[in-house]
Amino acid sequence: MKIAISLSLALLLPILAACQSKLPEEGSPDAKLYAERCGSCHKAYSPGSLTPAMWDAMMKSMDERIRKSGLPPLTPQQYKTILDYLSRNAE
Repeated sequence: MKIAISLSLALLLPILAACQSKLPEEGSPDAKLYAERCGSCHKAYSPGSLTPAMWDAMMKSMDERIRKSGLPPLTPQQYKTILDYLSRNAE
């Protein structure tokens, strides 16, 4: 299951990059946190590019990658804030 999710996400990332535009709620604390934490390693993808369920899977995958990379992990509050932001602005 994890392999299937990772493969799906890997295939989606180039598509999402092409869909990049201004982030919703630009300038809000939630959008800034998302752009800072997620956009520091790659483009901060448009929340409307995925469904809430897909963002949930993406966040789980990226949280695991962050931990393996040695970067500071998201705090539980940061994780919740970012996932809530992505979910409420999802397709």
